Amino acid sequence: MKGYEYFDHTADVGIYAYGKTIEELFVNAALALSDQMVNIAHLSSSMVKTLSLSATSEEKLLYDFLEEIVYLKDSENILFSDFKLKIKKEKGHVSLIATLKGDPINPKKQELRNDVKAITMHLFTIEKINEGYKATVIIDI
Repeated sequence: MKGYEYFDHTADVGIYAYGKTIEELFVNAALALSDQMVNIAHLSSSMVKTLSLSATSEEKLLYDFLEEIVYLKDSENILFSDFKLKIKKEKGHVSLIATLKGDPINPKKQELRNDVKAITMHLFTIEKINEGYKATVIIDI
């Protein structure tokens, strides 16, 4: 199963992310988002961030997770290329604990791409497919 692919969307970028598990889906969506911002092959793991998030649904949790990656890029100038996470479903909510590894933004060492401004709710979905899960995400660039 491929991890992610892009599709054209007016003035934005669309992502289809896939995963055999919900955790793999989240990781592939994060990789697709990061790959829009920087060539992730040029990043190492000099910085580590741990996130703990909770939401009322998997869709809301994925949205919040991706928004947090954009927020960290804007507020702390960090781009990420490695994501490890655990998702836990409980009655009424779903939560994650994630470890993100990456580097400070450095245009001299990295191939910077699009400056992602936000994740949009337009077309945002997670659906169960035969092979696992598929997410549709539109990013505002």
